[in-house]
Amino acid sequence: MTRLLWLIDSLTVGGAESLIIPFARRLDRSRYALTVCCLSTVAGNAIEPELRKEGVPIVNLGARNLRDRAAFRRLVALVKSEKFDLVHAHLPYASIWSAVLSRNTGVPSISSLHVAPSATRELHDSLRHRVLTEVRDRLMRFVMNRWSSRVISVSGALRDIYLARGGVDEAKMRVVHNGIELDRFRRDRASTRTQVEREFRLPHGAKIAVTVAVLRPKKGIEVLLEAAKRVPDAYFLIVGDGPKREEWNALAEQLGVADRIRWAGYRRDVDALLAGCDLFVHPSLDDAFPTVLLEAMAAGLPVVATRVGGIPEIVSEFTGTLVPAGDANELAMAIHALMNDDVARKRMSVAAEKTALENFSTEAWIGRLDAVYREVLAQ
Repeated sequence: MTRLLWLIDSLTVGGAESLIIPFARRLDRSRYALTVCCLSTVAGNAIEPELRKEGVPIVNLGARNLRDRAAFRRLVALVKSEKFDLVHAHLPYASIWSAVLSRNTGVPSISSLHVAPSATRELHDSLRHRVLTEVRDRLMRFVMNRWSSRVISVSGALRDIYLARGGVDEAKMRVVHNGIELDRFRRDRASTRTQVEREFRLPHGAKIAVTVAVLRPKKGIEVLLEAAKRVPDAYFLIVGDGPKREEWNALAEQLGVADRIRWAGYRRDVDALLAGCDLFVHPSLDDAFPTVLLEAMAAGLPVVATRVGGIPEIVSEFTGTLVPAGDANELAMAIHALMNDDVARKRMSVAAEKTALENFSTEAWIGRLDAVYREVLAQ
């Protein structure tokens, strides 16, 4: 049996973090003994209780920062005492620590890249934060290239970005598309529709476009609101919360579309909302591989999304429409066209579910990861 350690920055709610629980549920426990270790606590480590329900051992190193030597020594001691065969790191700080850990212990490590190096820099306004993030990114690429056995990219587009920046050997890189638990998103459309209309005070039979996002820069919600002005016969359900919510709420008022916007806030039951809508809109200005698109497709929703990052690796002409990022007019036209074409929506709905089933299940994703694990262990 392979003793596997997943190392991650924290267990807060986020894209990379959300992968842990499905992985733990579907992993072949006869072949792998899984332990999850986080560097620190962020926002209460919200997913930790659910992960514990799956019977997964969890270790929190309580690291104060990247230079916390005492916390790193605790990690080294953990790996030696538990005799782990393989470490799989997610997110920048964990990737740095896992590579250095491999150098110190000889235990092979794999690092997964989930976002483009520019994405986190652009979330900060201050020069200091941008400089520190750039330094961290350079350090991460250096240590991964020296001591990580493999570097996984969640999309081909993200791999190309890192290769263009340099510092990571192409021979070490593998593209592994993520997957989701499809069963959660298969809902009865009629009853879910009734629930959504009632909860968000929508007219019976309303045309509903839904998006799910952390409300922060680069998510393109301002573009969606501009597009909403050009699609006056549709309602828009925006699921998620974040630092830009008040600003975008005010923009909706300014544009005169506030009466057709529903702000759902942060929800743990996204699966209970998607199937009650007509189509999914993803206006992001940059995205490596948005898992929420997999969820929308599993729910049978046609997709209107921007042609950026790894999105074209998810959405095809058979499952949705891609538009240029930041173009509210193109976004509006695509939404309007699909909203008013029942035949196209039905055709795309069937294709979306089929694509999700064939390519983006948790089982398919774990199979792709397992191939990388076996490749590393064979060395």
